[in-house]
Amino acid sequence: MVSATTLIILLGVATILGLQANAALMPSMCSDQEKDVLPCMCCKKSCWFGISEMTSNYFGHMPGERNDAEAKFAIAMMRECVKIECSDACSSR
Repeated sequence: MVSATTLIILLGVATILGLQANAALMPSMCSDQEKDVLPCMCCKKSCWFGISEMTSNYFGHMPGERNDAEAKFAIAMMRECVKIECSDACSSR
């Protein structure tokens, strides 16, 4: 089981790496037309799928298959991605 301290450290490291590799973390999940109409939703989808792929690659399986800490880590990463990457796109809400 992953301790809370380890989880926080991993979250911090992953956030830093994510900021450095933004293009790799934020795959385009919407067409250009959809981005114009629903920018917030498209940004959130990009975070969701990007972080899901990153954490799956990190763990070697879907987060949560081994324990709840993995799933909680992935969800926390998705939440941070939305806060950091989607603040401009979602500011009108």
